[in-house]
Amino acid sequence: MVGKEGYKIPKEILGLAGEYAVASEICRRGFFAQIAYGRWKNVDVLAVNPDNGKTVLVEVKTKQDREWPAVKGIKGSNRLLILVDFENKNESERADFYILDENDWQEYLKKYILNSKNFDRLENGYIPVWQDGYKGTSVRPEQVMEHKERWDKLIKILTS
Repeated sequence: MVGKEGYKIPKEILGLAGEYAVASEICRRGFFAQIAYGRWKNVDVLAVNPDNGKTVLVEVKTKQDREWPAVKGIKGSNRLLILVDFENKNESERADFYILDENDWQEYLKKYILNSKNFDRLENGYIPVWQDGYKGTSVRPEQVMEHKERWDKLIKILTS
């Protein structure tokens, strides 16, 4: 587990590592963060502004390889999708974060998914469904670079 190339977070806890990393970043910005537990949850982290009670529901996807697999997107004005990237990070390095809101996800779909070969339809207006029935899509960092470290999106929702 020493060195950049050799260090890998065990697959069984990679998602949890991402959720805790996001919760930590939310707290660093002066808000409360609560990780949601449970097998059938549809949100990973709740971010709350203690001053006004506003809440943001956060879905977290975490990777340590080339792409985030099985991303199903985001729908709702008080929701964010935060992509956590541990690729090429050792245990003492901070992950990279990509923060997308509902509009950002719709733009991603238009740019990368809607005209793709084997794309079938959008379920509920935001989940890509492929001709073979697979739901979700992979996302690569270079496709979402403009959203890197865009914590202002979280702050805007919690303070407006």
